[in-house]
Amino acid sequence: MAGHIIHVHTTIPAPPEQVWDVITDVAHADQVLRSVSDTEVLTEGAYGVGTAWREKRTLFGHHGPEQLHVVEAEAPVRTVVEAEVGDDVIRTAYRLTPAGPDRHSTRLAMTTTVEMSHRSAMSRAMWAVFGGFSYDHSRKVLEHDLEDIEAEACRRATAAG
Repeated sequence: MAGHIIHVHTTIPAPPEQVWDVITDVAHADQVLRSVSDTEVLTEGAYGVGTAWREKRTLFGHHGPEQLHVVEAEAPVRTVVEAEVGDDVIRTAYRLTPAGPDRHSTRLAMTTTVEMSHRSAMSRAMWAVFGGFSYDHSRKVLEHDLEDIEAEACRRATAAG
């Protein structure tokens, strides 16, 4: 049972490869995303399926550390990360599409889903009543993530150029 699905998107004035580098730089997520207060990479090697890390953030009413791992990665087009938080599974998909007349911009779309199939009937009923508050806050967090990704991609593009 999906509790909430949030879609957010923006167009970033940087090429997909630059945006991909920001999204997949999980070691520095706490320096890029204002919603993340701490990051610890748990696996070695380049970003790809199986990459795992722990971060502290608040999303869908969950506060504190959560462990994430990459379940799909197709550079620089799409990646999907997943976290099990309590009885829920939170899954975020990032899709990067070249945009603009010169195709040097990127349309970044994020879809975040919270799967609640393991919750009790009472917990699902409580979510139905009070989940809207969490949804609104989580949407704002994801919109801020897009702003932060854009700012960092533009900063890196300027530093490289």
